[in-house]
Amino acid sequence: MSGDIKAGDADREAVAEVLRTALGEGRLELTEVDERLARVYAARTYAELEPLVADLPATLPWQQPATRSDDKPLVITAGWSSEKRTGAWRVPSRIVAEAAMSDVKLDFREVTTSLPRVDLEIKGGMGSVVLVLPEGWAVDADELRSAWGTVKNRHHAQAAPGRPTIVVTGSIGMGTFKTRGPYFYE
Repeated sequence: MSGDIKAGDADREAVAEVLRTALGEGRLELTEVDERLARVYAARTYAELEPLVADLPATLPWQQPATRSDDKPLVITAGWSSEKRTGAWRVPSRIVAEAAMSDVKLDFREVTTSLPRVDLEIKGGMGSVVLVLPEGWAVDADELRSAWGTVKNRHHAQAAPGRPTIVVTGSIGMGTFKTRGPYFYE
């Protein structure tokens, strides 16, 4: 893992939880946990976080092996009402977004995944599909078809080291496919 990769709040919380567990198991003293927690919450990169738990029996989320690619896809259907996934949610290797009459919003800002690739199949009607992505993630929408709809992909097809690429296929129909960064004004 490259030391330049920025750590997010979910990453810092994962390390903090490892430290709290180590305290509960008697592996660390309270003063040592307090010192390490101060460094956890000040950390900006993975390289600053990893040494804080290197002497503990734990695998951090970004160090876990990728899940099998044949796992069951997450199917999100927006019929007459919008659907969204936000917060910390498990990202499978395959997602199917069905935007018939309403919108599907997938917010990846707080997820932790070690998958190098996520396949997103869009079955569009008149709804829109919006992806909110953290820094370093990439989107390859070259195989996404559009009848009368619009495709607005603002992300590169090449991800930063340790970050996934979302490969988008299917058809947007008469809706809109849009990617945006982690900030509301993007």
